[in-house]
Amino acid sequence: MAAPTRDFERTNPAAIARGTINATRELQMMKVVLAVPSGDDAVIGSDAVAQHIGEVIGAFTGLFQIKANGTEIYMVTDRHDISIDTVALEIGMALETGDITSSDFGISSAGVCTLIDNSTITVTIVTDIEGL
Repeated sequence: MAAPTRDFERTNPAAIARGTINATRELQMMKVVLAVPSGDDAVIGSDAVAQHIGEVIGAFTGLFQIKANGTEIYMVTDRHDISIDTVALEIGMALETGDITSSDFGISSAGVCTLIDNSTITVTIVTDIEGL
């Protein structure tokens, strides 16, 4: 007896291919790398900070994980409603302390936000889940 099949619409690519991310929904995966100037410390250094960041990104992501050492976040988002620049800026705004606005720091290049202390938030679209 053959296994049952279900029809579904592919959003990218038109056919299943090995070694390629196959999307069957309007979703994308993002990787966020959080780095401090010394390169030694975690930007998300406590569960309290992780909770705060989770509350911020939970508004626009359906699934996320903050790496145990606090240096990366993996998230699944809607491909139409959020950009890498917005994610970088939202996380940057959440991590900054004091009374600031987005004009106090900003996006220096696509998906990269530099904070006042020169820590960086780099957001990319994951193109190889297998490579994670």
